[in-house]
Amino acid sequence: METQWPLVIFTFFVCVTCGLLGSMSLLALRDKGRGVQMPALVASAASLVIGGIGSFLHLQHWERIFNGFGHITSGITQELIGCVVLAVLIVVWFVMLRGGKKLPAGLSAVTLVAAVAMVCATAHSYLMAAIPAWSWALVAFYLGNALMMGPVALWAIAAIKRDQETEKAAIGMSLIGAAASLVADLVYAAACATASFANYGHYADPTSMTTAPTHLDSLIGIMLTGEGAVSFWVSLVCIAIVIACAALARKKAGASLPYLVAAVAAAVIASILFRVLIYQLGYSVFLLY
Repeated sequence: METQWPLVIFTFFVCVTCGLLGSMSLLALRDKGRGVQMPALVASAASLVIGGIGSFLHLQHWERIFNGFGHITSGITQELIGCVVLAVLIVVWFVMLRGGKKLPAGLSAVTLVAAVAMVCATAHSYLMAAIPAWSWALVAFYLGNALMMGPVALWAIAAIKRDQETEKAAIGMSLIGAAASLVADLVYAAACATASFANYGHYADPTSMTTAPTHLDSLIGIMLTGEGAVSFWVSLVCIAIVIACAALARKKAGASLPYLVAAVAAAVIASILFRVLIYQLGYSVFLLY
């Protein structure tokens, strides 16, 4: 399947937004990270807008979005609802921070739940029984990716603000999040290992419905040694780099810039390549003549 770059952009920035809001909420529940809350909030809002633009670009004609609003089960409807909820929460955070008020624990908890729900809704909108690679394991991948991208983004913001306490906390979260992302990617690979599809080749006769398949293709084979091998292996290596950078930077808050640059680059590359892999594995179980 051809890679849909607008959707790659959309899902990437959804994970950044939700991961960053979730990381901020976790720190706020521990009464930490006050010094970076406003810039992190601005970054979350910008990321949400960029992701939304990516979603519109995929439609080519923006008015087509209204065709999906007639059904609450429509993936684009659920994503829109999630974006609106996140936008409202961002505004509430902004108002409270501008007023100098301490964020209530309830607001942080609601934001955390909304961030997780948005990632799950985004993943759910891509689940298709006709495409074996687009199974429930996509939820694991997107959650893992948000757990990595959010803390890494917070690490960068804290380093820019020179908030060493928050930077140290963000580095620790980046280490845990990157490890969770690696596990999630392996879970996705394990799910693909159970799926195969019949390859019938190409036939000119559309009435030849009894033709035997030429062979069975395994998704895990395509992932490990086939078309998707580069995307799969490089993404795993990049996540390992993020883990290594976070582990080495844990005791160097305030001087973690070299590790931060490498971690950001590796996290972005891993996130993009694994999304490309999802499309490379987008084979259908149904025969198309």
